[in-house]
Amino acid sequence: MPTLAAALSANPTFGENLQYQITGILVVLFTLGALALVVWLAGKVFTARSPQEAPARGPAPAAAAETVSGPIYAAIAAAVSVALEDRHFVIHGVRLTDPRVNMAWGAEGRRSIYASRKLR
Repeated sequence: MPTLAAALSANPTFGENLQYQITGILVVLFTLGALALVVWLAGKVFTARSPQEAPARGPAPAAAAETVSGPIYAAIAAAVSVALEDRHFVIHGVRLTDPRVNMAWGAEGRRSIYASRKLR
């Protein structure tokens, strides 16, 4: 069985070159379309298997007001100790918050990143 390179002529015409290019583009587009269809179908199957309710918007749920456990409390205390350079401090309480409601830490992180950039 001859290979594709052996089937091509030594001096192809303009029409043969154009046919070769169009065939290649159509093969690529067909393959991409088939992959998109497979991914879309997989998404539909997984969505149908495990339906999830949309997340509620609004104030933080009551469960977010719970206190943290011992190891997390210890990690927070250690972080405060490092930040305050071993000065005397008392932690009166730690409670969880909904990150959708309080985005102050994210805003502070972005501010520090942007402040560290050197203007050119």
